Amino acid sequence: MAFGGCLSGRDEEPNASNEDGNGSERNATDEESGLDDTGGTDEPDGRRYEECSREIIAYEAFPEDVQREIDGALEGSYESERVYLTETMDVDQSYVSVERVYYDPTVQTDGGAEVLTLERIEPQALPRPRPVSVENTRDSERTVALEIVAEDGETLLEERRGLHPGGDVEFSRIRRVGAHELRVTVLDDGAVETEATDAVRIGESRFDVIVVVESDDVLVTGTVAELVECRFEE
Repeated sequence: MAFGGCLSGRDEEPNASNEDGNGSERNATDEESGLDDTGGTDEPDGRRYEECSREIIAYEAFPEDVQREIDGALEGSYESERVYLTETMDVDQSYVSVERVYYDPTVQTDGGAEVLTLERIEPQALPRPRPVSVENTRDSERTVALEIVAEDGETLLEERRGLHPGGDVEFSRIRRVGAHELRVTVLDDGAVETEATDAVRIGESRFDVIVVVESDDVLVTGTVAELVECRFEE
């Protein structure tokens, strides 16, 4: 089983690429990945910070006053006339990371105040799920069975589909972060033709998992994006 190097190793890769077995690469642009430095420059008047569009933002990256808001929310809730966390991130599409624990922030209005609460995400998962798809490049129809199992034994995906030659099918979407075991079985008219097992990683910098059924092998690849540093220009 051949694996593109972009699906192993650390979550945060030094370069954005989509690698195949021949060593070719496709760079993931900011537009494709949805990542940029600050989340945009056209900010309305009255803002203190610009928004970072990262999905996972570490506690240490936030300005000090926003860190104090997070500290209060970790104690139960934080209440103020204005919660500045909502300027630094999209609270509906991103998580706060404190010592590698992910939290989903919620800001609600209570009277004249805003109230910030944090819900722990366990097991660790992403706000936006990652698609897992299969491409069949063989010369006739094949049945492909996929299974993805987390380190704790939880089955994240167990699916079997028939694919025509040149077919491309999304099997599922996965949010669970980690290095998971991938099991691939390719069948031709009910008979097992190819079996393979290896690891795939789901993380913030990894945007999809693509299993390519080649003529005599199975290739696993995916898009990996460089994660830029958030800059909250005060």
